Amino acid sequence: MELTELDHLPAGLLERPASALHHMLNGPTLIHLEGKNPNPLFVTVLQHGNEITGWEAVRRLLKSHYEFDQLPRSLSILIGNTHAAKYRLRRLDDQLDFNRCWPGGKFEDSEVGKMFRQVTDRVRAVNPIAAIDFHNNTGLNPHYAAINRIRPEFLRLASYFSSKVVYFTMPEGTQSLSLSRYCPSTT
Repeated sequence: MELTELDHLPAGLLERPASALHHMLNGPTLIHLEGKNPNPLFVTVLQHGNEITGWEAVRRLLKSHYEFDQLPRSLSILIGNTHAAKYRLRRLDDQLDFNRCWPGGKFEDSEVGKMFRQVTDRVRAVNPIAAIDFHNNTGLNPHYAAINRIRPEFLRLASYFSSKVVYFTMPEGTQSLSLSRYCPSTT
């Protein structure tokens, strides 16, 4: 699986719903947008093709700011499973769950896992202030944030999203667990 890496937003990308991103992005795409502060926030959306809230939040933020002003902070965005998003599915039948393939998981040696190792190395090199992995809450659960390390900087990051915080270390191979080795992270 090939990773596409860009230093700009393709024209018209913000006009596309998640189900139409495959027309412009042929798979996982890492986009680096320069801001006034060079240490980026790393955001992952659409690891699961049926969980579109992260993409909608990024679209809203960038439509209201990026088109008119320089971002206050650099932003690196990984847009994940555009092929599953086309069909509004978590993943396609022939795909692994993207959020089980990050470094440290049992699928890290798979094609997808190797691509996520590349993402991790690229993101680590730019020294992110934090990593956020957006998912929908599809169960009968309250809104919550999840962290992988019980430290003040992780709790502070999670508190921006919810007053309810879940601590987890399993399953392995998730974005937040993998990136928690290098910066505060939350799901």
